[in-house]
Amino acid sequence: MTNQKTLACLALAMLIAGSAQAQTYAPQAELELAATGDAFQVGSQRFRVAPAAVPAPVSAATDPAKTVVVAGYEVKLQAPAAANARSKRDLSAQAPAPVAAGGAVAVAVADDGGDPVLVMPRLNVYVDDQTVAAALAGRTGGTVTYSSALGGDAVIEYASVDAALAAMKRIQGQAGVKEVAPEIVQNEIMTR
Repeated sequence: MTNQKTLACLALAMLIAGSAQAQTYAPQAELELAATGDAFQVGSQRFRVAPAAVPAPVSAATDPAKTVVVAGYEVKLQAPAAANARSKRDLSAQAPAPVAAGGAVAVAVADDGGDPVLVMPRLNVYVDDQTVAAALAGRTGGTVTYSSALGGDAVIEYASVDAALAAMKRIQGQAGVKEVAPEIVQNEIMTR
């Protein structure tokens, strides 16, 4: 009988320890749970913005083992991810929250569990004619900062990442637009 009580206590202790351990997430997993914002696609890769993530330049105090680092920025979450978390299976999440820290630079995570990226307040737009890019920038509150008639592409800059993502939704499917995506930075590589 004592053996059964000991086994039962041991099993209960393991269950409690396992559930406590299951609620502790690594920084990357917390970031993935915090990715509840707007979704967008760059090429064949789909990303989702983490509104609570705030990128700050890496400092001497940054511990790469305990912090997510993307292209020279450490990523900190403003609130616990669990409070805003959505399951990857739960697509009924509320409307996306605005990007944290004024939206100068945002953080997004690849839907397939890939590496996080920085999202810049610029859109890469591929068009048939450069006059289309200028017209789109005017209608959506952006400024054309780069344009190439030969390449058929342009970069439109906005005041914030939120403004760029909102403009992207308005630009997609417009006449003369082949493709539009936010500019992202990952491992010192910029999509341009």
